[in-house]
Amino acid sequence: MNIAIYHPNMHFIGGGETVALTIASILSKNNDVTIFVSKKPDIKKLEQFFGLNLKNVKFEVFGKTITNLPSFSSFKPSMYVETALKHLNNKKYDVVIDTCSNGLFNKKITPKTICYIHFPNFTKQKKGMLSALNSKIIKQEDMFKYDKIICNSKFTEETVNKLTTKKTEVIYPPVKISEINPRRKKGKIITIGRYSPEKKLEVMIETFKELNKEFPNFSLEIVGSYRAETDKSYFNKLKKLSKGHNIILTKNINHEEVLIKLEESSIYWHARGYGETNPIEYENFGITTVEAMAAGCLPIVINLGAQPEIITNSVNGYTWETTEELLSTTRKAIKQPSKAIISRAMKDSKKYDTKIFTDEILNLIN
Repeated sequence: MNIAIYHPNMHFIGGGETVALTIASILSKNNDVTIFVSKKPDIKKLEQFFGLNLKNVKFEVFGKTITNLPSFSSFKPSMYVETALKHLNNKKYDVVIDTCSNGLFNKKITPKTICYIHFPNFTKQKKGMLSALNSKIIKQEDMFKYDKIICNSKFTEETVNKLTTKKTEVIYPPVKISEINPRRKKGKIITIGRYSPEKKLEVMIETFKELNKEFPNFSLEIVGSYRAETDKSYFNKLKKLSKGHNIILTKNINHEEVLIKLEESSIYWHARGYGETNPIEYENFGITTVEAMAAGCLPIVINLGAQPEIITNSVNGYTWETTEELLSTTRKAIKQPSKAIISRAMKDSKKYDTKIFTDEILNLIN
């Protein structure tokens, strides 16, 4: 079959790109696969970072580059979709898989269409000078023109079901459990995510600084993807907050190195959504949480979004709601580590293995 994958944001590095590239790698073994992108990615870098074989995957740039002015950022998703649908509405393709727009296709096209939704998001109509571009915004009522809708978690599915009457199902993102091997643990807490404000890295830094007074031999390592053009200011803020403390900021290492750092860490922290009330700011799945579980880290994660879907408090990890609770739970975990909880976390991580994802994607395509 001839398969197109719509993912213009391939220059980012995160869970969405993990899903898109894993699907491409799986399907390119027996099909022609093209990923539609807004600008040409460094394929070798993608292969190294994600640990995937992309030699049979083609990348095609569509449309013109849309301005990077902040005021136009909310218009981009709709404008990309409008341009892409003209390319994708083609009998050349048997299947089109949208792994990026979170449901923005507003026209039914000739090929069969599948949408993999990380969390639904749509731009509201603008006022003032920007209202001239409102015609470019895809309205919520026009979204979800697909043959099949897949969600990355039950948390996401609950929100999608409020926006469309179409049938949905959950396929959890792929995690390479078989490649993760716990090793001798260090006195280290680790967190993984983009150097971006929504990850609430400053919250974890400030909490760790308190914890470190009691446990001076422990360190905190933040491992994240970093793009100077978007992340420099936030990264510099974190660097300033970390100065003089046992905190390590690691940027842009490949997936194999990330796993090694997880394998040698004792505790995994996750804080996205802290202090927020809009569900779009919560973690909609959490690939790194599952990787941490498989690596034998004790997960201590915020009780928001899909995190409590993965972690059951005091069963396969701990959940927290306030920084005081994060601090006290971590203090207790350092003093009295529970082998039973860590063992259960490692066992539960297998539910999200890439092999399960592969089987479900192949069944979906068939």
